[in-house]
Amino acid sequence: MNRLARGLASAAALMLAGCSSVPLTSIPPLARIDARTTDLSMLRVAVQLPDVLRPRSGGVKLDVVTKVAGEAETRTSFAMMEMSDPRDRAGLPAPPQGSSTYAYRLSLGDAARFEALRASMVEQGKQGKRGSMGLGVAAREFCRANAAPQGSLPVTIYLLTSETKSFVPVVRDFDLLGDPAMAGGLESIQPCGQ
Repeated sequence: MNRLARGLASAAALMLAGCSSVPLTSIPPLARIDARTTDLSMLRVAVQLPDVLRPRSGGVKLDVVTKVAGEAETRTSFAMMEMSDPRDRAGLPAPPQGSSTYAYRLSLGDAARFEALRASMVEQGKQGKRGSMGLGVAAREFCRANAAPQGSLPVTIYLLTSETKSFVPVVRDFDLLGDPAMAGGLESIQPCGQ
């Protein structure tokens, strides 16, 4: 994975882990999400990117972090499937000129894997083991479109769950090139179609 792609993944993971890029107005609805009970059929992720970048197929992941008392933290990743029906983007604001929004959901197979993980956590709880689950979204694999390079790369990530009932911005207009570790890495990302 090249430097910018690693940086993008790190940025997305950090943004969802509670850094200052989370809009203050999003904190109350996001705090209501319960990974142990959320309806996985309603779970959606949307990523708004400048047209110079596109997520690769399978490049947007839902990370579930589980921790059982006395054991090491475990991270399980689930690939999100892109949705092409315009109805799947209902409630999302129109992207600014020069940007596109991509919407995702869990595949049926990954939803079943997530359910099995939740059932395992519930069973451990019944055995008296305290545990926790948390959700994170990471955009990890990108390709470079034939769009002109830009002076900034603002990214917005949205999450919709059964608790939020609408898309909530988790990160708004985070400039990926504002981080010196990411700046200049655009040329190393492979062109789309390769």
